[in-house]
Amino acid sequence: MEYIKNDYELQQLALSIALEAIEEVKKHGGDYYELIAQAAASSEHAVYTYKAIMLCANCCTADAEEVLVEHGYERFNSFAHHASVLAEVTIQNAALQEFYELGGEAAA
Repeated sequence: MEYIKNDYELQQLALSIALEAIEEVKKHGGDYYELIAQAAASSEHAVYTYKAIMLCANCCTADAEEVLVEHGYERFNSFAHHASVLAEVTIQNAALQEFYELGGEAAA
């Protein structure tokens, strides 16, 4: 995927992360939340600055912004750092939402 252009594409990425976490835990055990967090942190849309900036520009990041403020992330080293962290938390929140909509831990 070139970059995420809208909330629907974000939702599709989040759904794939949630489904992968469920499948991984079914096969090998582990923690859903840790797997989702790792997938969000390693997503190309959080790692690559341009893709992170485009995700932040094209998708609703309000929930992620709230999470960052609640956890004391008010200052960043650079605009690129801010975009990457915000994109990661946005992806993680969206994946958790999809996980819960799939039934959460009961889905496994």
